[in-house]
Amino acid sequence: MQSKNMTKFCIVGTGFSGTAALVHLVKQLVASKLDCRNIEVVTIEQRKSNGPGHPYCREELLPTHLCNNQTYMMALFDNDFYDWLCEQRVELAEQIPDLIKVTHPELKDVTQWQPDQDAFYPRALFGLYLKARFDQYCLVAKENGIQLHHFNDCQVLDGQSTEQGFALQFRQAASLNKTTQVFDKVLLCTGHWNSIKTNKYDDRVLTSPYPYSKLKEWLNQQAQKGEIKTKHIGIKGMGPSGIDAILSLVESGQFIYNAEGEVTAFKADDITAKLKIHALSRCGFFPAVRDKRIEHQFKYLTEDTFFDLEQKQGKRLALDDILHLIDMELKTASGGAIGWYEVAHPPFDSALEKLEYDVTLPHDNVLIHTVLLRVRRMKFYRYLTADEKQRYDSLLDTHFIRTAVPIPLLNAQKLIALFEAGILSSCQLGYEHKDAIKVSAKDIVVTDGQLPEPFNLDGIILAAGQSFKLERHPDNLVKSLVARGELRPHAEQSYQTGGIQLQGHESYRAMRTNPNTLQAQVSPYLSSFGVLTRYWQNERNFAAAFVEAAQSVAHDWVDHIYQKTKSQHTRTEQNKVHA
Repeated sequence: MQSKNMTKFCIVGTGFSGTAALVHLVKQLVASKLDCRNIEVVTIEQRKSNGPGHPYCREELLPTHLCNNQTYMMALFDNDFYDWLCEQRVELAEQIPDLIKVTHPELKDVTQWQPDQDAFYPRALFGLYLKARFDQYCLVAKENGIQLHHFNDCQVLDGQSTEQGFALQFRQAASLNKTTQVFDKVLLCTGHWNSIKTNKYDDRVLTSPYPYSKLKEWLNQQAQKGEIKTKHIGIKGMGPSGIDAILSLVESGQFIYNAEGEVTAFKADDITAKLKIHALSRCGFFPAVRDKRIEHQFKYLTEDTFFDLEQKQGKRLALDDILHLIDMELKTASGGAIGWYEVAHPPFDSALEKLEYDVTLPHDNVLIHTVLLRVRRMKFYRYLTADEKQRYDSLLDTHFIRTAVPIPLLNAQKLIALFEAGILSSCQLGYEHKDAIKVSAKDIVVTDGQLPEPFNLDGIILAAGQSFKLERHPDNLVKSLVARGELRPHAEQSYQTGGIQLQGHESYRAMRTNPNTLQAQVSPYLSSFGVLTRYWQNERNFAAAFVEAAQSVAHDWVDHIYQKTKSQHTRTEQNKVHA
């Protein structure tokens, strides 16, 4: 049984979310006046190492898989990723030059590399940063008396509230024995999930572009099928994952650079010469390329919070009102050249035409990004009605995401080179038909889009966005917790917004179903942030939000220790009096 003097915390998942939680918990515990010798922190992770998680694991990525944001926007705190790059500059240049050279192809001597805050570095490099900080703060924790235990290559099977705390049952892959431990607090940082059922498709369909090793094996299988001929491979999704899939398919070829490090052409090898890659999405465009930050003086979206904006407007702002304010802001700033219509319907005939415009680094792209990011960070989504949320999720979120998440200039140049080499093409599927791509036992047919006639694919890679429907979550732990009522799906009226229900808009405490009253109540044990939680996609899908959430959970847990030790001291004094 757990000692009354010992406080036990558990972090399930040690990717970016879990690492941020550990770092900020250690920071706050060390800064407190608590006796850290009575604190134990347990981490449980499916992978063999801690820090990188799924999106940043070097073993599952190529150097060409770049971060979606610049260096200055990614860190566990402050500008720490950039600071770490500067601290480790010499060692990194010596040990992993491939992860630097891909972002700075103009460097003849990698040892002369100077980190750039505005550069897009490989996700694998960010993963090394996360692992380094995870290990560093584990040492800090041990130096301050905190007990740490890490369970890697480990699966959490089940969990349940008890009178003593939250009991988690887990098992390491190398063992047949299940372990159960009871914790004061548990944080679920389970990260992205793939809700696509693999048994729904045959081997012509790859349900994820990751890991690269699996994609490469799949491509080899497609190449060996039937007679030697050109293979038509579709990529469903033209966001960052779709671009990664494209670059993975052509990895054996060679991009040609000029002296300034710009991509000028693509040289195919025997494998890529037989490839025809079709990029497919509803909008038919890749995310925009944007230049460095700008300072914009807002005329209509002048307030920092959505509540203040409504107060200034003197009315409840409906979804159409928000789009109208965005439209006016953009038109005023661009002299009438750009409005919301141009965001939702880019004025280009093809993805190639837009890419060729984007690589000129137009001011328009930065302006659109600045305005939409401002609105998104007002967290307006939470104030919409259920019908408006459903409309936003199905029709509008794609435009916000496509604008908020840029692609590196280097990737845009590579895509243009692939278009010009005749290897890559694109198709706009449109928003009207959900079955534009039909997979049958006989063939894979693209039946809608810009082309006058349907066309067939030999294989397809699914690289579209994340599904947030909780009923599709494949993890046994999440399924079990939802079924038992330890977690509740978030719903508003008849619309399932996705993810789990939390205590409030600014809380990360999970809601549960009281087993006696069957009413919703705050879980005394469980917290969560990241994609498992409702609204994350629409309000907090950026690095700084993960940091803010980690700090909030850490504060909550440290406060729990204060309250626990205070009550123990009170009981001790009462016992003395009665004695």
